Amino acid sequence: MEIKKQTLQAQRNKLISRISKLNPWIEGSVVTTTRICGKKNCACHRDGPKHPVMYVTWKESGKTISLYVPKGLEAEVSKWALNYKKLKEMIREISNIQKDIVRLREKR
Repeated sequence: MEIKKQTLQAQRNKLISRISKLNPWIEGSVVTTTRICGKKNCACHRDGPKHPVMYVTWKESGKTISLYVPKGLEAEVSKWALNYKKLKEMIREISNIQKDIVRLREKR
């Protein structure tokens, strides 16, 4: 039993170490859409193509919040959102390891 517990603790500590290296992150989903710009003479105001834009969206109190991502930050913010998904998965794995440790103690 003690060896199993030590193995689980080592797995947990490895994940915690990986979390400390995984930054920055941003909560939310990256959404790309199109919109009409503010220039009256632009083709997008007629039937021309609209401009692609990126947002990060998340929920607060059941309401969807959107944050515009400025041009030039899209790749970086996408990486942050991916890091957040990885962070959530690592936290879930750590929690499952902790549950296994509790189960080991129950068997005593």
